[in-house]
Amino acid sequence: MEASVATPQNVSVFVCPDGHRTLALTSTPETCHHRQSRTKPYCGKPVTPLSEASADVQQKMLNPLKASKKASKNKA
Repeated sequence: MEASVATPQNVSVFVCPDGHRTLALTSTPETCHHRQSRTKPYCGKPVTPLSEASADVQQKMLNPLKASKKASKNKA
């Protein structure tokens, strides 16, 4: 048997305004594909590349609990 050689692939990361991550290998997605469960619908919000996302969206993606606490402090 010959060993197969895997070629490395780049994965693009896209983020919606809620901080949900969407990964893509070949195409560029237009909407968020995040679901809370199988029975609920997709998020459906427009996505932006992670490198172009605003700082608050990146913070939501990395630590959603901390971002929600910070947002509640700003409202009060």
